[in-house]
Amino acid sequence: MSALCIGSLFGGLVLGLTSCTDMGGDGIDTVLWEGSVNPDNTSFHNPVWEPSLDGGTILRGGNSYVAISTPTEWAPGLTYLCPVVTSKDLATWDKSTADAFTEESLPTWSEGRMNSLTADFAKMYTSSTNKYWLFYTLEGQNAIGCANASSPQGVYTDLGKVELKNDPQGLANPFFFVQAKNFYLCYSTTDGVYIQKLTLSKTGATVGSSNNPVKIAGPDFKDVAVFCNSASDLYIFGVVNNEIRYAHATTAMGPYVDKSGTSLAEGSNGEQLITANSTYNVVENPMRAFLNSDATHLFLCYSAVKASQPTLSSGYARKPVFVQPFELDEDGWLKGTATPTEGWTAPRFE
Repeated sequence: MSALCIGSLFGGLVLGLTSCTDMGGDGIDTVLWEGSVNPDNTSFHNPVWEPSLDGGTILRGGNSYVAISTPTEWAPGLTYLCPVVTSKDLATWDKSTADAFTEESLPTWSEGRMNSLTADFAKMYTSSTNKYWLFYTLEGQNAIGCANASSPQGVYTDLGKVELKNDPQGLANPFFFVQAKNFYLCYSTTDGVYIQKLTLSKTGATVGSSNNPVKIAGPDFKDVAVFCNSASDLYIFGVVNNEIRYAHATTAMGPYVDKSGTSLAEGSNGEQLITANSTYNVVENPMRAFLNSDATHLFLCYSAVKASQPTLSSGYARKPVFVQPFELDEDGWLKGTATPTEGWTAPRFE
């Protein structure tokens, strides 16, 4: 989804909500909350999705939000090729009947497992199909690949590697976003985070000769996501020493600065936003942020790891999804800090 495409409403309060159905008796059908009554009907329950969205992405489709995980086993022997879950309100998520990839559409240029995904709506004005683009990394490969599809759930068709300039090393955690008719890809490297303007075509994503990558953060600021409120109002979120921190910019290419005006590329680590705690001792993967309809709160989607349950019974990582609202102050900065906390969270997304 383009960060500008916002506005899905919460439905009425649903009672007796549970996670997905029993999958092999490994406990992932545990009730998340059971018949709880929310008196003022303004809250939602965290974590919003269990058991896991390891290395995943969230985007907005035409009539729903779509989350896509990297390949996983939510139960022993129950393998998914990038499972999809959907939601109307960022709070209640349901397992889709299909994966984002099939065996035939998976990348063929490497056998490595996908370990990070990002996807967004990106209409090419020369084509009426394949409006959704997904970028990924593979284990054991220093490269970013891309795929596209006609719907946010897929099926995505792989289009191969994106040829980036300057031969960057340590490529990880791509993040794709759209601003008007401009397409941007952020990625982490061994010496920092870069942003690159892309050209999309039927055959893949390319880098024009005049589109040089720009360094927007140092090596300590990793795993980034960008929210574009307008052409001159952008936020970047990233992980620094097991905290999610953020900074602000007035153009997509930066600079992204903290409250003192110091750029992330010049040594700042931004402003503190979400910290780990003794229950959830890892916070990571800020997937995407969404602005509510009143433009009073920014809702950040991210993953956290529970200290007492870091893996599924299959051995795969267990990384539930949290949604955290932050109020915007009069200067456009986010108020307060948070930690991943189970239970009711307010306000709801509207």
